[in-house]
Amino acid sequence: MEYLLLGLLILSPMTGYELQQFIKKNLALICSHSAGSVQTALSKLEKEGKVTASEILTGKRRKKKFFITDAGRSAFSGWVSQPMQAEKVKNMELARLFFAGLARPEERLAAIRDYIRQMKETCQILCAIREQFQYLNRRELPPGTDWPQVLRFQGYTIQYGIAAAEFEINWYSRLLRELEEQP
Repeated sequence: MEYLLLGLLILSPMTGYELQQFIKKNLALICSHSAGSVQTALSKLEKEGKVTASEILTGKRRKKKFFITDAGRSAFSGWVSQPMQAEKVKNMELARLFFAGLARPEERLAAIRDYIRQMKETCQILCAIREQFQYLNRRELPPGTDWPQVLRFQGYTIQYGIAAAEFEINWYSRLLRELEEQP
């Protein structure tokens, strides 16, 4: 969570609420968007000197806006430049499939049908994000960041998510047909 927040703050200073809403709208499939998770991570980053905060007055309300520090940029740069770790990618739902033979046949089928439904919803969400992303790609963005590269790799992430969801929908649909034909 901390590195995700640092990356978002590199793109633009934000309040805790703005960070939470951005994650909820665009990255909920990657991590939690709960206010507690975001605030806990921001507090930790602030104590470590990786972000600073300043209070701003918006109308009659005071808001705390967070900014990344040089230490935060350095930490983020070190993290993002490391090779991705294949063993860190886990799908705990495969454990349910592994033990599905211990469930009653009707429970297995219902669980698989529901998982397919969820993956279709995930795919729809990602396609909607892709549409928003394409709009963002055409907007004028603030200077100082290599936006074409940032947007390029964000686009890859969306493409991966859609492809992964489509793969799971197809794979589990074939499994469901097989189980319905020969329980």
